[in-house]
Amino acid sequence: MNDKVRAKIAKVYELAKRGEYGEKEVAKKMLNKFIEKYNLNQQDIENIKKQEYRFKYTSKMEMWLITALVDYFIEDLNGVQMYRDTNGVKEIMIPLEYLDYVTVLSAYEYFRRHMRKQFEKACLLEIKRCRTRKTKNKRRAELQEIFFSKYIYASNLYKEHQIEQIDLSKVSKKELKDRLNLEAIEGGAYNTQVTTGLYLE
Repeated sequence: MNDKVRAKIAKVYELAKRGEYGEKEVAKKMLNKFIEKYNLNQQDIENIKKQEYRFKYTSKMEMWLITALVDYFIEDLNGVQMYRDTNGVKEIMIPLEYLDYVTVLSAYEYFRRHMRKQFEKACLLEIKRCRTRKTKNKRRAELQEIFFSKYIYASNLYKEHQIEQIDLSKVSKKELKDRLNLEAIEGGAYNTQVTTGLYLE
């Protein structure tokens, strides 16, 4: 079985699972023909339907954002393993089904632009107050963690079990001040409207 056939089986599987109107029934029949022709079992289908996709990032926050979006949008995380490219390229590689990839990529393109603007608006002035590159980088790192958690919360990109209460009596005065200053962060508003984008040939 070559890559072209694997890709076609993956598309047919997507249509059989998430297609509209009559295309779902037609796709199911085609999928059954592929299963018979290539003697495929369920595990074979599982291996075929996912491809490895690469997501580029330029900062720690963008890397965190990719992870958060996968965790939020992908219902079944079983078998989804993310790993970074270690060849000097800032990329995360994730095995996903096609429609899941489209959903995550669309959300990522929106949220990373919106998040960057909000971070600059809320934190850039504070970072510029630092005199040296070393202190600026340190201050940026301090603000990034607080900002990111508040941004994800404001954007509703979380599940209930992920919410953790922070005991503010145990944080430093500096961190408490940062948290209060970042309280009014504007979250992103994103509606997923993804069609299959797949057609039977």
